[in-house]
Amino acid sequence: MKKILLGTSAVALASAFANSAYAVDWEVQVGGYMEQYAAWASPEVEGFIDDEYDGIDNKGEAEVHFQPSITLDNGLQIGADVQLEGNTDGSDQIDESFLFLDGSFGRVLLGSENSAGYLMHYGAPDVTFLNVNSGSLTKFIPFSGTVFGHTDTDGDVDSLQVGNDIFRGTLGATYIENGLNNDAQRFTYFTPRFAGFQVGVSYARDPRQDDQNQLNLDVEEVGLNNIFDVGANYVNSFGAFDIAVSGRYGIATNDTDFDDVFPDDDDEDLFEDDAFDENPQIWSAGLNVGFAGFTIGGSFAEQNNSEVSDGTGWDAGVAYETGPWGISFTYFDGHNADNENSAAGFGDADEDLKQYLLGLNYDLAKGVALNAFGAYAEFDEEIGDAGGPNVAEGDDVDGWVVGTGIKISF
Repeated sequence: MKKILLGTSAVALASAFANSAYAVDWEVQVGGYMEQYAAWASPEVEGFIDDEYDGIDNKGEAEVHFQPSITLDNGLQIGADVQLEGNTDGSDQIDESFLFLDGSFGRVLLGSENSAGYLMHYGAPDVTFLNVNSGSLTKFIPFSGTVFGHTDTDGDVDSLQVGNDIFRGTLGATYIENGLNNDAQRFTYFTPRFAGFQVGVSYARDPRQDDQNQLNLDVEEVGLNNIFDVGANYVNSFGAFDIAVSGRYGIATNDTDFDDVFPDDDDEDLFEDDAFDENPQIWSAGLNVGFAGFTIGGSFAEQNNSEVSDGTGWDAGVAYETGPWGISFTYFDGHNADNENSAAGFGDADEDLKQYLLGLNYDLAKGVALNAFGAYAEFDEEIGDAGGPNVAEGDDVDGWVVGTGIKISF
């Protein structure tokens, strides 16, 4: 009986500690955004006959963010951020998902999130929801992935491969990640901001997202691994001027086995010698200057030694905001190796993307914005798909988009 009583007392004591801990209030915020567009698009795909990509259409995007957090007596804040996708392609129901610790020491992130350099980067000012760095124009103009149409009059539907380095790559953004990795499971640390300066560092063992299995790095075809990234920015005001400057550098390892990727030895010759014996590297820099409601700025990014994703991208823009109104014009220019085109040869041919985006924004209420925009995009390849209609001139795509949108942020 005494042993049982002692056991019962122990349970009661543990329960008291638990109740004390649970007495500290958790703050749970539910936020996110939804944006919806109504726009007229008029794209053209080189080599397609009587294609009907033009017309008015509705596109949208949404996320719901669940953000629990608790602040301890010593001031340490612990929390999480889980972002549920409102629109998916069937492959990514959860976007970022990470735990954070905030204190006088800085900020620590553990989980699925972009790298420190990506998060600290500044691009050209842009008041639109589309943003030339987001890849959103591909919703209306098919310059990414596979496009379908008729290349002859036989009635059969044919397909062409166009730009594949839009998302996190220099063909479509200066907000890039090494080897196009995105939201990998990684460790990230940000220092406190001191006199306007802040530094962040990240490490990911491999680029996989939402995959908890341990990867064997002692396998030649494992691909990208040991991804390091360091970023820094400076944000300050000098009288009427606001300054934001950013820079970042990233390096990784790529252990790709040619024998597995290209069983035909002739295909190996399409690559530069020892390209995959080097470490893929990225770097970027950005600058924004604000004065009297105007913001001008731009950024540059480069990927090297990845071979299939090597390239450069830059943007520049100007914005003016007064009260609830904002207007901006932004230009983006991306250049990449034509990695998806077997006819061109890996690294032997290039592809380019130019985007022009004019936008007008009006804040209807807190968290409610109306947008009007006009955009033009032009994608060019040096060589088209093998067997396709544009081998000599490239599978080019261009088009206009004019539309309006509404975004709620909550």
